[in-house]
Amino acid sequence: MKKLVFLLTAVIFIVVSCGGSESAADVPECGDDPVFPCIDTASGLSWSEKTSHSKIWSEAVFYCENLEEGGVKKWHLPNIDELRTLVQDCYGTVRGGECHVSHERGCLSYDSCWSRSCLCEFDESGKYSRFGDLGGLWSSSEMGDDGAWYIDFYEAKIVDVHKQNSYPVRCVK
Repeated sequence: MKKLVFLLTAVIFIVVSCGGSESAADVPECGDDPVFPCIDTASGLSWSEKTSHSKIWSEAVFYCENLEEGGVKKWHLPNIDELRTLVQDCYGTVRGGECHVSHERGCLSYDSCWSRSCLCEFDESGKYSRFGDLGGLWSSSEMGDDGAWYIDFYEAKIVDVHKQNSYPVRCVK
């Protein structure tokens, strides 16, 4: 009987410690881990701190490729599917949601891939971001020569924008 109680206690501890669901409560706040400041336990991706200054798209790519944070190198600018793992509470734009914009599926055309399911109702509380981000974040997924996709977390909106626009960056590993 003691072995059974011990085993059940151990299993409960492991589930609670490792995260048994994909709720926002399972995602640690940024800054909790000195090596990987932001870890999304649901996707397994590690995220850098958000830049304090906005960058045009080419600067964002360069920044991530050359970032060393917490002694770690080899970051990259996330593609739109990786960036969609940061979306919560907007079922159209979460990764695998109804919005068809996807780097992995090769659907990066506005005309063919974007629809009303690629956004939710405006909210400035940060509820759409697993890390509470507001505003937009760049993705590496391009839309032609002049455009790229980013996510605006005020609406969890997947947006195609000109690469000369400036937005903050989170790099991924």
